[in-house]
Amino acid sequence: MHFVKMEGCGNDYIYVDQEKEQIVNPQTLARKISDRHFGVGADGMILICPSDTADCRMEMYNADGSRGKMCGNGVRCVAKYLYDYKKIRKEEIAVETDSGIHTVRILEDSGKATVAMGTPVIEEEPYVISMEGQKTEMMIVSMGNPHAVIFMEPEEGSWKTWNMKKAEAVSTHSDFPDGINVELVQVYSETGMKIRVWERGSKETLSCGSGACAAAAAAIRSGRTKQKVNIEMPGGMMEVEWDSDGQMYLTGGCRFVCEGEYPGSVG
Repeated sequence: MHFVKMEGCGNDYIYVDQEKEQIVNPQTLARKISDRHFGVGADGMILICPSDTADCRMEMYNADGSRGKMCGNGVRCVAKYLYDYKKIRKEEIAVETDSGIHTVRILEDSGKATVAMGTPVIEEEPYVISMEGQKTEMMIVSMGNPHAVIFMEPEEGSWKTWNMKKAEAVSTHSDFPDGINVELVQVYSETGMKIRVWERGSKETLSCGSGACAAAAAAIRSGRTKQKVNIEMPGGMMEVEWDSDGQMYLTGGCRFVCEGEYPGSVG
């Protein structure tokens, strides 16, 4: 089976072109090929499929084989694949996902791409859960997939030393039976923040596009930042802008890592 590995700010996926390969059991294949010791190694697998309504359809599977609705870094890499491999040189490339159609603009000279992520849906009131006798407050945001945004206090230390077990505990809390993506956020200026992400189905990842948008939406709505925010994640920098049209636009790098033939079963 031929595959291409790509990454967006360190958020890496295995991409398989469904016009060339027929995957029978994608859940099993995603678990096997994503394994960083016994497989190729990735945060998950994305199938690039034909679409009747867009330039292609994207099917996303997390590293544990579970299906994901949307991935901001993944959709940018899919558009980059179409642009470079299939020579679809359009001003905007449309990618169908489980959360709708997203348009991507390739910024060829910079190695980046901008995707229209849609309008965030933010719960009006902060959400509070109890864990081990302590209450944790968060903002719940949907970017086509669910996110819990937790703003960290300065006394909780540098973002590089945060205990991600807190994020894991929130992600798997009984209040969220289907799991939830969790962003721990440190706002350091009205135009900048640092984030670490725990993704349901993949654990901690170096970056998360929908997570960056969810964190920016929460920060903007609560008056912590301006409409355009630079977001630093362990895998690199991204830019999020909440435009006057209600759309959030995510810009970041998307890069080919390698390609090859996977000898394992395709399901």
